[in-house]
Amino acid sequence: MYSTRLAIDHSRASAQSEEPIRRTISRDDLLLRARQGCDWLTDIAQVLDASNPDYGVIRGEYDTRSRQWKLYGPFWHTGQTIRLLLKMHATTGEEKYQRHAILGGEYLIRDQAMDRKDHKYYGFIHGREAEGSNTASQVEGLGALYDLYRMTNDDEWLERFRLAVDWIARNLYIEGEGLFHNGYSAMRDELTPLEKARPTNDDAIFRIAYENFKESIYLDIFRAVSDRLLSDEDPPGNWIIYRPCNPESFEGRGSIHARHAWWWGYPMLQAYDAFKDRKYLEAAIRAGDWYIDNSNLDGGYYYHTTREGQGHLSYDFSTSAVGCAVLMWCDLWQRLGDEKYRHAIERALGFMLRAQFRQDVEDPNLRGAFFEGYLPPDGTMSPGFYLRDIATIFPSRAMLTILETFEGDEFAYVDY
Repeated sequence: MYSTRLAIDHSRASAQSEEPIRRTISRDDLLLRARQGCDWLTDIAQVLDASNPDYGVIRGEYDTRSRQWKLYGPFWHTGQTIRLLLKMHATTGEEKYQRHAILGGEYLIRDQAMDRKDHKYYGFIHGREAEGSNTASQVEGLGALYDLYRMTNDDEWLERFRLAVDWIARNLYIEGEGLFHNGYSAMRDELTPLEKARPTNDDAIFRIAYENFKESIYLDIFRAVSDRLLSDEDPPGNWIIYRPCNPESFEGRGSIHARHAWWWGYPMLQAYDAFKDRKYLEAAIRAGDWYIDNSNLDGGYYYHTTREGQGHLSYDFSTSAVGCAVLMWCDLWQRLGDEKYRHAIERALGFMLRAQFRQDVEDPNLRGAFFEGYLPPDGTMSPGFYLRDIATIFPSRAMLTILETFEGDEFAYVDY
């Protein structure tokens, strides 16, 4: 005889614990996890067919339910991949990562106008989108060209960087406003409307340009844009009035994009280094604190957060934002030594480790990648995951930065 009574389950009701579990990961294992992310980008996500017009690009999005790839923001996503791969090359000395970074760089400059007689477009990197180029996408991708120059000592990369930055400065910057036109269509010879202009400060590109070429226009732009951001900051550490944020979303509660504080808050540290004015450092601290204040208990983030930080969509995770936050905190930790940053890094590291797919996962397109979020429930047992290349780029880069920032053979992280 057997009992038909249900067994009493004394386990917790939730799939996650209420109490954090402190664990450690060795230096070698953390490097391995970052390497697996890089190998996913080079071996799976990058287009390696030389006959493909997008040869060298990083395929940005993958749906595990449909098993379909899509390109999204290919210029800046590929640029950020290059920066990570060169960091991995510098860490390990493995030539593979530099080789794939160069392939990505060749993609970035493939459509750059290089006819010196073409006074209108010389230096402009044409956008691949039918509607034209996006200023933020170009600015955030251009740092890769500078990184390639530093790694290879090939002056061609520096010249391509200079020409592209100069074209943006002279054609898209709105003098006296600290703003850029958000895009330009060469097909229509048309700038995006002024009402869509933004204070694009991503990766402190104009400070880098000034440090290399000593043209005052670049430093003037960097200061003006940084000051515009200070004047428009709302809420503290963020900028809800500028896209992709939206102050009117969620029935007027507003929506803040998960990586917005990274794009414009992190370069404030470069502004502090350039101008020695503490107001920029304090702005960067507020941006870092925004990430601390709006993180989940287990270190994750939601893609959209309301102004008050208390509202979000239930399945709207953003693993890429976790990596961005860690990069900021590592820099702030080195500058300030505040323990709150180390605690935040340990919690975020636990989330990133859980967000990475193992090497034996059934779909080979996932091996080593990090998911960006879950797909919304669809009534099946397995609605699936949403992969974005940036969800692998920024956590992998964050792991390498943790290795650089902290000493020791092991690193602590928090699990739930």
